[in-house]
Amino acid sequence: MKVIIGIGLFVLGSFAFYFIWPHTPQLPKIGAVQEWTLTEVNGKDLSMQGKPKLVTFFYTNCPDICPMTMWDLTTLQQLMQEEGYTDDQFLLVSVTLDPEYDTVERIEQYKEVFAITSPNWLFLRGTEEETLNFARNFNFFYDKDADGFVTHATTMYIVDADDQIRAHHIMAMGNKQVNIQEVADHLQQLIR
Repeated sequence: MKVIIGIGLFVLGSFAFYFIWPHTPQLPKIGAVQEWTLTEVNGKDLSMQGKPKLVTFFYTNCPDICPMTMWDLTTLQQLMQEEGYTDDQFLLVSVTLDPEYDTVERIEQYKEVFAITSPNWLFLRGTEEETLNFARNFNFFYDKDADGFVTHATTMYIVDADDQIRAHHIMAMGNKQVNIQEVADHLQQLIR
């Protein structure tokens, strides 16, 4: 009799734990990346399937938002490692908005400034048209004026392993840093 009561209490406790314990809400599906048409500057295989990604847009001449965001994303890499996540579980994808100026050599120099060496941090570039088409996947706005100055939105995107856009995050601006913990939480949720 005691065994039956014990099993019954265990089963009830398990149900209560499952249904009462707070669950992390699912990230909504808010769009999709149709195709990855850009080239990785190191010639790495662009197999984006199977891994969650943080997609950012940048240009190397950016005076403030882009470099501040890059510094924050190096901190994100460290945080993910500290929390036990390895480079092969997620990707950081940075797409240049100025492929005419941002040659492979300039992007490589840019990576050196931020000491970016992680194999899971990919830098993509394509033609002006390919870049514009890729940005449309995200409804990402940018414009380059006649003097070569690029204005752009400040949104970054969490994309799941199936190329579904699942969350937006804001780049670093002024005194406001990237919410690194929230970005890490979203990536980790999609890794699990």
